[in-house]
Amino acid sequence: MYSIVRLSEQLSEKHIIIHSSCENAEDVLREMIQVLLSELGPEVCEDVAKAVITRERVKSTGIGYGVAVPHARTALVKQLYCLVATSEKGIEFKALDGKPVSLFFLVISPDFTVGPHLNIISAISHLVGKNTGISEEFNKALSPSEFMEILKAEEEKLIS
Repeated sequence: MYSIVRLSEQLSEKHIIIHSSCENAEDVLREMIQVLLSELGPEVCEDVAKAVITRERVKSTGIGYGVAVPHARTALVKQLYCLVATSEKGIEFKALDGKPVSLFFLVISPDFTVGPHLNIISAISHLVGKNTGISEEFNKALSPSEFMEILKAEEEKLIS
């Protein structure tokens, strides 16, 4: 049974980076967080980046199959943010399977929330767990709208 949380309802096209040109893990995380610049401001973005990178150094969130789900809960934000980046060539991310990551789901949520944070990570895991070639599928997207179309189609497969 599919989680009640649909990523397509939690993700905005303005929070999707298609074919990032970043070369390393820290840069792709910073690039993703910079998407929130107009919403959070430069100081908060920098502090959020530090929180996410610090969390990532404790234990990699590269779950395998070309996917990583970096995340952090922090008092710096007042709402949950879900961001995505794809990378055609892949980025070394210390993933469980040792392979480069080409699909990143970044989840940032307020520190006072636990349920929504875990629900969205669970939804991502469920989506990925059912399709080991999902990072390749999402990397076919040439725009955020195409990414959303693929995401909605994959979600429909899970609930049918």
